[in-house]
Amino acid sequence: MVHSPIESFDFDRPSLGDLAASLHEEVRSIAPLVDAVHMVGIGTSAVGTQAWIALAIIHAFWRNANVSPDVTAAVLSGWPEISASLEEVLCFRSGATDHESDPFLLFSPIAAESIPVPAIDEYLDLVQNRFFVWRRPSIDRRSLGQSLLAGTGPDIEEDYLDALQKLKAKPSYDRLWLGYTDGRSFFRNERRQGPKGLELATSVTDLEHSSLSFEDSYACKISINVSLAAREMKRRALGLDVVS
Repeated sequence: MVHSPIESFDFDRPSLGDLAASLHEEVRSIAPLVDAVHMVGIGTSAVGTQAWIALAIIHAFWRNANVSPDVTAAVLSGWPEISASLEEVLCFRSGATDHESDPFLLFSPIAAESIPVPAIDEYLDLVQNRFFVWRRPSIDRRSLGQSLLAGTGPDIEEDYLDALQKLKAKPSYDRLWLGYTDGRSFFRNERRQGPKGLELATSVTDLEHSSLSFEDSYACKISINVSLAAREMKRRALGLDVVS
């Protein structure tokens, strides 16, 4: 299905209608989502970078996992590193089409298909409808992007070809258990402090049962590609087609 692009969008102060269109929703549906973003202090009336990302993730969990907007907003408020990490690749900003670099061609007019990019995409997993886990590719995405932007040439062709290979390779992930929800509230994993330099822990364990790992053993799990959710929203805001 091709969603119609937005003809005009005020990036600095979008209306509720603009935000609804960028999420392909009705205005009446997204008001609680926007309230959740502001309630936990992620954004202000002028929707900033991390507020954009937060709104896209809150919407994805609300639509695809039936998670309360307030719960997801609390996760993102408790772990601001998530939005910062996504921002590194997505580069939400005013006038994005004119000023931002896009080494992975996420916002190319011809890249309308909602296709995951395994080498750079991040996930939030909801395990057993209780436990939130953050998965991020271990690769240095900044260096990868710089190599792709450099293009080809006698001195850089090797780095460019190596970057292309890394982009196609199966990713390895750093994982961090963020906390758990009882369906109404989110309880942060206080045994994990904010990762310095966005370096994540390499294992995910249950706080109450330290020997239990959720990496391979669980009854059910919902994985949300939060990178894809955010860039779909941004493509609509930029007036680009989104095929889903």
